[in-house]
Amino acid sequence: MAKLKHFSPGQTIVLREVVHNKLWSAKPVIVVQDMPELLVFYAPPATMAKKPKTPAGSRVKAANRVNDDWILIDSPWTDYDLLRMTIPGSIYSVLAFWDSPGMRFHDWYINMEDPLRRTGFGFDYLDQWLDAIVAPDLSAWHWKDEDEFAEAIDAGLISKDKSVVIRTEAERVVKWIQSGKSPFNSWEKWRPDPSWQIPVLPDGWDVL
Repeated sequence: MAKLKHFSPGQTIVLREVVHNKLWSAKPVIVVQDMPELLVFYAPPATMAKKPKTPAGSRVKAANRVNDDWILIDSPWTDYDLLRMTIPGSIYSVLAFWDSPGMRFHDWYINMEDPLRRTGFGFDYLDQWLDAIVAPDLSAWHWKDEDEFAEAIDAGLISKDKSVVIRTEAERVVKWIQSGKSPFNSWEKWRPDPSWQIPVLPDGWDVL
């Protein structure tokens, strides 16, 4: 198998979630860096993505993932400036959010997920429902989407053993960020290249 290429700063790539060989989501992002130690991607406000909804247009739940019961719709991925940072092979990404306009740092968001898998035009992965949010001054944190995480466990999408691993790793990353010594902490001072345009999904984004 040919080695997949690394991506260049400023290049638009696609982050996709795949379930049972069916797309769960697709998001265009701009590459900030593609390095062995850290992947960094940027999504400006109003970036349009493909997100899952039920055929009736309501929020998808774990049961929809089990039953392959969803459709993709156009949806703004974020109202914030958003930076997504991933250590290759890890089971989480750290997202930094800034309020827009003005780039006032909002918070750290730890997204638990399956490891990113490089493709010819981006990366595939799968969200694992649970998230943790750390305050911008690092003084406090809290869980997010614990109800959806419980639904996924009850539906058999996440085993009890895996759920413990996910929670333990999320708590470890929270402490790492709160220590101020993680590779993510300095990025709150980062700013995007003003010449970058809002990324869009390229032709072929939906080909598996």
